[in-house]
Amino acid sequence: MVMEKLGISGDLDGDKLLDRLGTEDIENLFVDTEPSLEEVKEAFDVFDENNDGYIDAEELEKILCKLGIVEVPKGECQRMITVFDDNGDGRIEFREFIKLVENMFG
Repeated sequence: MVMEKLGISGDLDGDKLLDRLGTEDIENLFVDTEPSLEEVKEAFDVFDENNDGYIDAEELEKILCKLGIVEVPKGECQRMITVFDDNGDGRIEFREFIKLVENMFG
């Protein structure tokens, strides 16, 4: 559903994302209503490029660049992850990602 809002279906090739998305599109993903758990999972899966169940600094850096949001050094991405990394493993798991999204709707 999240990807449908962005007009994306099928594989998420980085170049195709750049052609279709802008910063405003990302910001407006969840504007209408609080996202369902399914939508949050779909968004998580976009960031979890290697499908290991975690978002690490390298994946965060790649997706932020692909989406054209910002160019952020890997070290800064790690600091961003630390904010929501409850168990201190240096990665964001789905439960922690849910917390991040919930904070967006605070």
